[in-house]
Amino acid sequence: MINHIKNLARHSSVYTVSTFVQRALGFVMLPIYTDPTYLASRSEYGDLTLVYTFTAFMTIIYLYGMDAAILRYFFLGRYKREEVYSTGFWAVLANALLLSAGIFFFAPHLGQLVFGGSQYDVLIKLTAVILLFDSVGNLPYLVLRAEEKSLHFSAFRIGRFLLELILNIVFVVFLKQGVLGILYANAIASVINLLAMLPFQKKYLRRAWDWNVLKTLLWFGLPMIPNGVAYLTVEVSDKFLMRFLLNKDLLGLYSANYKFGSILLLVVIAFRNAWQPFFLKIAREANAKQIYARVLTYFTLIAAFLIIGASYFVEYLLKIPLGAGRHIMNAPYWEGIKIIPIVLTSYLFYGIYVNLTVGVYIRKKTKLMFIFTGLAALINVGSNFYLMPHYGIMGAAVATLLSYLVMALTIFIANQKIYPVPYEYGRVAFILLYLSAMLAVLYGFSPAWYWRVALVAFSPALFYVFRFLRPEELNYLLRIVKTAGGSGR
Repeated sequence: MINHIKNLARHSSVYTVSTFVQRALGFVMLPIYTDPTYLASRSEYGDLTLVYTFTAFMTIIYLYGMDAAILRYFFLGRYKREEVYSTGFWAVLANALLLSAGIFFFAPHLGQLVFGGSQYDVLIKLTAVILLFDSVGNLPYLVLRAEEKSLHFSAFRIGRFLLELILNIVFVVFLKQGVLGILYANAIASVINLLAMLPFQKKYLRRAWDWNVLKTLLWFGLPMIPNGVAYLTVEVSDKFLMRFLLNKDLLGLYSANYKFGSILLLVVIAFRNAWQPFFLKIAREANAKQIYARVLTYFTLIAAFLIIGASYFVEYLLKIPLGAGRHIMNAPYWEGIKIIPIVLTSYLFYGIYVNLTVGVYIRKKTKLMFIFTGLAALINVGSNFYLMPHYGIMGAAVATLLSYLVMALTIFIANQKIYPVPYEYGRVAFILLYLSAMLAVLYGFSPAWYWRVALVAFSPALFYVFRFLRPEELNYLLRIVKTAGGSGR
């Protein structure tokens, strides 16, 4: 078991680095994006958020579950990998071309719908270009994941980040193009990314597709569309609704702080990139379910510690001065810091949800996923309509937390019926109770910095006192410490 988990941890750690780098652009550029010199107001930052919201929703339609289907039938199925990948690739490309043409044609109407004005049509058209090249250009990354080439995966993700960073500096800082410049940078990077990834799909890509393979992929992938739309409703409907229920100024405030809360989402995405190939690969082994259970415990423990550490110290991090009156996140956005711990906790439950997808993938019950995400979406929209007008951006954050909690609970109930796994309930419950207590202290007492240091430092000791670690886990940790100590001498 330990060797399997070490392998998963190794690939997850590599994917974590690449995912952080891939998504780091928004963090690295935050001092610029929150500076009125470059984005004139919080409302303009709100426009950028609406661009990303539209892009996220359309990505689901562009891929229509083909990415998940390709990955699934790479491992479990009767078709050759070349047949699976070629068919999926050409199907995604044909769909992407049709959709981008449609977006170009209806750009003024979509601008009115998304932003509240037809003058935003140029942003919509640039988004269509980005969606076209990203939907096709990201498929070769599935090959790298399937072949467990996590280092190659990370290298190309890092390369794209550096390219996009340079282009952002050119278009936003020097040319002062604002949101338009951010999209120009993204579009150019998308084209170059597609060209760079072509060699990695060469051995799987053929000139024709197989209709039987296509029907199989569609049978698996199409149910992902309502599931994906429902999930995106949970993830981004708060941003879209905020334009109507509050205003774009508060949307900008909320989105800038939400970005730091979504740090844990990057960890979850990185874990998911390694987790899906991993659990499919070992599904036929005798102790697979025991491994799945232990992974959930370890994931919950690591995520809880990350939430506590980030929640207790993010305020001080964001207020670090950079000179010339600038900070990591500039002063007009500080009042939104209070939402960050809630957003972080939301993504813990999303990570638990990702852990629990084992059963629906192995049993080919992906149609059920719409039930989990659909119910969560309904709760999200309903909660936002009530909480946002009464509690502002804090209400929107709580609605997100409630939604992900529902997703985790519903998939757990279903998973245990179709593919029972002996999860370590007591240990997971202890972690969640401790996390709840630490957040209650933070919100209830807002302790001074030295108390925060003491409380966070005390956390590992408490787990030791309550004998959370099992003997074999404790012995393994002691061996790591001894090995590290020996290498340091």
